[in-house]
Amino acid sequence: MSIKQLRSLLAIEENGSFSAAADQLCITKAAVGQQMKLLEESLQTPLFDRNGYMPALNSEGIAFVKEAQKVLLSYDTLFNSMDEEDDFFGTISLGAVPSAILALVPLSVKSMMKEVTNTKIRIIPGTSTDLYDHVLNGSIDMVILSKPQRIEPGLQWDLLSEEPLVLLTSSDFKGRDPIQILKTQPYIRLAQRTSVGLLADNWLIKNKITVKETMIMETMETLGCMVAHGLGVSVAPNLTKPDPIFSNLRKIPLVKGTEARVLGMLTRKDNPKTKVIMKFKQHINNTIKAKPI
Repeated sequence: MSIKQLRSLLAIEENGSFSAAADQLCITKAAVGQQMKLLEESLQTPLFDRNGYMPALNSEGIAFVKEAQKVLLSYDTLFNSMDEEDDFFGTISLGAVPSAILALVPLSVKSMMKEVTNTKIRIIPGTSTDLYDHVLNGSIDMVILSKPQRIEPGLQWDLLSEEPLVLLTSSDFKGRDPIQILKTQPYIRLAQRTSVGLLADNWLIKNKITVKETMIMETMETLGCMVAHGLGVSVAPNLTKPDPIFSNLRKIPLVKGTEARVLGMLTRKDNPKTKVIMKFKQHINNTIKAKPI
């Protein structure tokens, strides 16, 4: 029996199926199935009724879930029982929007790992909407995302940075007037399902700018690559900690009062790993404040 198996069991109970549990845990459905098989073998009793269309918890499984919840609570509470100088044992999960994973997350993790040697860090990329749901249901300890429109009472929001929208062009593009450039050059759009893409589109609509859309990108990483190769221009946040490709792009300021992407960290207030989360947040803030080398 392992902690990982118990977490999978609780995810199944919470979401109602192996498939939904796999999505929450960011693993495959087959992996969840294998974990449940091993758990049942270690307990020497079936936890699921497999006669129907989908496996469902039987009476033994429902009873065991309650015990598993107690075990996981005790396990996680160990993180809060340590003194400030103690190292942290176990796994901490960090979800982040793709643009933060380009540089902010790896630089912060690198700094963090110099201080703690027994902590495993699990990184999960995702959209702001998906990451919000993951931290709300407890499947991820902390997430870096655009500020949600509404924050549930049980969640803690901490501002990290504000990234104003700018016009992105390749490094060798010579134009200066952002409005003229947007009206005449091929435009690369970020998908509206991303909060950043929606923010950029709303700015274009607000300023009544019609663009010549040629491409739609799912992430800031792919957007930066396309712009760098001169395939078009785009409106996007000026990243706090950019990767080398984004750093070399031209960033032309837009009109005064332009909206900004508000980037922050979201956690559950009742997360028993509060100490290590706050330590991680400090490393992220230090990374943001650090000057480029």
